[in-house]
Amino acid sequence: MIRNLIFFVAFLIFAAAKAQNTSGKVYAGDKRVPGVLVENRTQNKSTVTTDAGDFSIAARLNDSLVFSAPFMETQVFIVEQEQLEQRWVVALNENLNELDEVRLTEAPKPKEFNQEEYTAKVNDLVKRDYELNPQAYRPQYTSQGIDFIMLAKRFASLFKKDPSKKEKDYGVISYERIQQLFATDAYFDQKFLREQLKIEAEYQNLFFEYVGAVNLDGILLETEHQLDLLKELLALSESFNAEIKKYKQEGLAKPGSN
Repeated sequence: MIRNLIFFVAFLIFAAAKAQNTSGKVYAGDKRVPGVLVENRTQNKSTVTTDAGDFSIAARLNDSLVFSAPFMETQVFIVEQEQLEQRWVVALNENLNELDEVRLTEAPKPKEFNQEEYTAKVNDLVKRDYELNPQAYRPQYTSQGIDFIMLAKRFASLFKKDPSKKEKDYGVISYERIQQLFATDAYFDQKFLREQLKIEAEYQNLFFEYVGAVNLDGILLETEHQLDLLKELLALSESFNAEIKKYKQEGLAKPGSN
């Protein structure tokens, strides 16, 4: 009888040892972490931490415990004797790599407008279009072998105003109106053409055609808008002179030449 009692007590002690748990609390910094997955990989058991970050799971000495959660670095522990005898604390660290990926979803800042870069891109587009469609650039009726009316129309979209802001009563600046302006105005005269716009005398009429083809708003001819007209003419003369220079360098033949 006594032998059986001793055997029974020994069995209870052994069973109790076999049924040991380890428990504690999970923190991230100074905050308790709920919902952390706690796995005993040795015994193939698992649980999750409570809202207060507490956990309790079956474990024995030398069992492998794994703590994991979204945006946290996974922690692995080998169970020691003191972790079976008292509650202990698990400290998880934020996974900075994952957090960085979230920050990268912020909208990019708009790129500042660069006039030189924009002009270079436009010139490249025109050059490629010329290479693909040379027939569209063939001279039609100008005396210099260049159809500046056609070229001006290709550039027209770069200088058009917002239709919602246009005063329709003023019409557009045609070839005749810009020619009359330079023939009668005290400021926009032959000297201005030569010295400010750098238009050579032999190309003045072509430049007037170039300006007329762009269809500038006629309101620019009003006295209070002369500064705006000046800006437009400077921009147009720059592109016009660039085309003249390019065609001179390329040595395009005049119509009828061999």
